[in-house]
Amino acid sequence: MTGGGFIGQEAATAALQGPLNGVTGPKAGDKVTHGFELYCGVASRKRANNLEVNWGKGNNFKLIAMTSVNCFDDPSIASKPKDANFDTLTGTGAGLYNGKLATISWTFTDSGEPGKSDVATMVIKDGLGNVVLSVNGPLKSGNQQADK
Repeated sequence: MTGGGFIGQEAATAALQGPLNGVTGPKAGDKVTHGFELYCGVASRKRANNLEVNWGKGNNFKLIAMTSVNCFDDPSIASKPKDANFDTLTGTGAGLYNGKLATISWTFTDSGEPGKSDVATMVIKDGLGNVVLSVNGPLKSGNQQADK
């Protein structure tokens, strides 16, 4: 699955308000953008799994390693055209949040063209397990595409 875009500001929730151990959490309504190229296997023979998330004033997460993945066809999603045998990709991984170790879990859906019904859900936790970003909502712009 490939794609990305902008998730509506109303979808971002403030998991942390103010600094905690020197980490300032997102503010409710922060703009969240993401881009990715993820495969239905933890280790891909094609290329590396990539995921990057940006929000607020300079906050960034970059995936280093995918630790779990599941691709499946959700019967409640009737994507057209149907180019792949799945429409939903869930996973977990480890990466860097503002340069420090962190984890992420996600669900991306492909609800067909033009992508306005595609949904992204992401939860990023810092190295101490504190949620630094939680977002769930439809794309306001962009597209997520399940590939063959």
